[in-house]
Amino acid sequence: MPGEEFKVEVELGAALSFWDKVRTLDLDDDARKRLGSQVTVTRDGDRIQLYTHTLADAQEAERTVRALVADDHVDAQFSVSRWDAASQEWVDPTTGREVPDDAPETTPPPPQYMFLETYKPEFLRDLGL
Repeated sequence: MPGEEFKVEVELGAALSFWDKVRTLDLDDDARKRLGSQVTVTRDGDRIQLYTHTLADAQEAERTVRALVADDHVDAQFSVSRWDAASQEWVDPTTGREVPDDAPETTPPPPQYMFLETYKPEFLRDLGL
């Protein structure tokens, strides 16, 4: 279906040693090289995310990254999800159930901090600061 988006999340082992982390630094680069331009690969620390437009591409991306992770002898957890535009959530592609998002929730700062952030006394404003 046009406009669909799938995501493969790879969570590298939480107890990686320093040398394991160094060894896995190029996993996302290797995945980009092997998968080509049809897959968008991002990385944030120990989490690699791969975005595709079809379930078949997502499954191929998962297989490819599983092989790369196995070559580096690192434990990892994998999950595949599909973006559901109606509910604005990532869902399991087979069951349609919502997939929990482990991204940390951020709360906006209290309003008084937002005011202080935008407030500039006249002398600072006149100086161009």
